[in-house]
Amino acid sequence: MSKQLKPVELFLALGLAATLGACTSPSNNAGGGGEAANETASTPASTQVTSAEGGEGGEGGEGGESASTGNPNVDYMTTLGLMKGHLMVAEELMAQKNYEQAEPHIGHPVEELYGSIEGELAQRNVPQFKSTLNELHGLSKSAPDKPETTTAFKTSEQSIDKAIAAIPASERQSPEFVLNVINQMLKTAGEEYTAAVANNKFVELVEYQDSRGFVMYAEDLYQTIAQQMSQERPENHQKITASLEELKTAWPSINPPATPVKTPSEVNGLISTIELQS
Repeated sequence: MSKQLKPVELFLALGLAATLGACTSPSNNAGGGGEAANETASTPASTQVTSAEGGEGGEGGEGGESASTGNPNVDYMTTLGLMKGHLMVAEELMAQKNYEQAEPHIGHPVEELYGSIEGELAQRNVPQFKSTLNELHGLSKSAPDKPETTTAFKTSEQSIDKAIAAIPASERQSPEFVLNVINQMLKTAGEEYTAAVANNKFVELVEYQDSRGFVMYAEDLYQTIAQQMSQERPENHQKITASLEELKTAWPSINPPATPVKTPSEVNGLISTIELQS
């Protein structure tokens, strides 16, 4: 079922539209696989989180406006990165045969994010893939354990990758660009994690899982520039990798622990540390 855009996603859409209005072509001043988990399929009862369908009410953080950078390539890549993060956690849940929880994560890329890049795709000569995402979403509800759903999942991931490849390689391989995208994704992850926690308990399951996916994909992105960073900016590289490793401990599995490993303040502090090294 569709729902209102989260603040961060709304501002991404508005920010990208505003930037495109001022630019006839994408800016050139921008540079930009996940881990598998072997976890149990059931969420511990002690977590007291809401269900996958009922956990959307409080999501979105206060810092949503920061999601728009004013740079169309960074905003475009960030939106695609959020799609990747959603599908990464969906894939984890599908592997557990936890289809009910996977379904909203499969729906979010098309319901919440696609609209903000739809016009961009034509300008970048990228084939539209809304129907591909819709097909996957439908299959995830009607035939989640069938081979055609697995095929649709791969096709959707490939479509997002093609959209990412439309960004010039010189930018996608630039530490400045990649770090800008990572910072936007991590800010979103921090907002989602903050929305997931109340009274030292996880009360919003979807937001916990969203934030996990965004951090996972942000780490994947960092690996594309890690070697260059280690050679050119070794101190920054060391602090970023150490902070990412510590940050990941907040999500020990796709299912939340009984109590948070890290408070929202601690999570957002680590995210700020990474941003300072950019």
